[in-house]
Amino acid sequence: MIKKFPLFGALTLSLTVFISPSVLATDLTVEENDTIVKEDIAAAQVMTEVCPAVIGQNAKLDSTIQQLIQSYLAEYSDKGMSYTKLQADSEYKSLLEEARQGAKQTAKDEQKTVCEEVLDYQG
Repeated sequence: MIKKFPLFGALTLSLTVFISPSVLATDLTVEENDTIVKEDIAAAQVMTEVCPAVIGQNAKLDSTIQQLIQSYLAEYSDKGMSYTKLQADSEYKSLLEEARQGAKQTAKDEQKTVCEEVLDYQG
């Protein structure tokens, strides 16, 4: 099951959604599922950019985010897809930019809360 972390995206941050597993939608197309995976990975990547400035460098945070990225990639239709390959994907680049813009519009206290929640995440 994919765990959703709609962080810093166009959607409003919600810790309830942040820490709750998503409901698997059986009506999703492969393309829709892949887009959701890309959105999740983009949000995680933005966290690696934002959280160190908000809560400082933290090895546990880095490790947790990398685990999340790997778990998201496991849900991608192309099992050969990697985090490195995604960086060249045009849709991913667009989603990443959206996530970055969302992070800029998120209050620092909300960013801090989300970063701290990731530190407490037990997977």
